[in-house]
Amino acid sequence: MIRVVAGTILLASLCGAADRDMQRAIAWERHKDQAAARQARREARHPSVPDSRNEANRSVDEEPQGRPVKDPGPGVRK
Repeated sequence: MIRVVAGTILLASLCGAADRDMQRAIAWERHKDQAAARQARREARHPSVPDSRNEANRSVDEEPQGRPVKDPGPGVRK
């Protein structure tokens, strides 16, 4: 009988601890979401990285710069 009561008390305390942990996890996720929203508002007002969709030079038609490097292959050692 004492073991049943002790087991019930232990089970109730473990469920309470799990509930507290879940509440803390939910609060942490809300905190992270609020911080992300604040950062998004800041970035919208003053972007730290300029919008470079049209500024990037992605052309491959340019001549290579410097001198060509020849690969001697796997068997050559110095």
